[in-house]
Amino acid sequence: MRKILFLTLLSPFVIISAQARLEINNLTGSQSVFQAVSSANGTSLKYEDIEGSPYYSKVFQKAFVGEKYGNIDVRYNAYTDDIEFSKDGKVEVLPKQEDFYRVEVIPTKETFVYFGNTAEPKGYLIEIAKGKNSVYKKSKVNFKDVTPAANTYQTAKPAMFKVQEPVYYLKTESGTISKISSLKKVAELFPGKEDEYNKYIKSNKLKFTDADLVKLMTFINQ
Repeated sequence: MRKILFLTLLSPFVIISAQARLEINNLTGSQSVFQAVSSANGTSLKYEDIEGSPYYSKVFQKAFVGEKYGNIDVRYNAYTDDIEFSKDGKVEVLPKQEDFYRVEVIPTKETFVYFGNTAEPKGYLIEIAKGKNSVYKKSKVNFKDVTPAANTYQTAKPAMFKVQEPVYYLKTESGTISKISSLKKVAELFPGKEDEYNKYIKSNKLKFTDADLVKLMTFINQ
């Protein structure tokens, strides 16, 4: 009797596990990844021929994708603003749709959230602080083409990927999204509490860093 009861209780979990594996294996990208950039001179430059890297992190890392998929190898291409994932030795782009709007990277504990219905911000942002009021960071890499030598005394400058300064956004409980560039700007978004938040910033000697933004938002969201 005990054995039958144990098997009865176990069976739903076995079914759920099998479904999860099936969903993971059926994850399909929107396109294959072509690791090349078109130069102004008409040539196609491979990523490896360009100085720097288009990736937030070159290494594929395990992640949860949306609410259905787990154990997915992903990396963020900050030049194309795509989440790439590796499947059966092939690299594909994660579709930009509701099912995949949230990508939680397990080793780094970083979460990429896709904003597709706003004028700004647009694309994938890193979630810095989560709560009724949240902070996000946009990481961007630009491509700088080859610069030909101006004369025979100069040398040409190679093509390169250049990391841009990150841009931060705060999403309030009401859904309003504002660009922020300082902790003072954060406090200004809460007129009734501005003095209190500025006092907290000053007394705790907070700086405009990811870690201190988390501290401030934890205080604001309490």
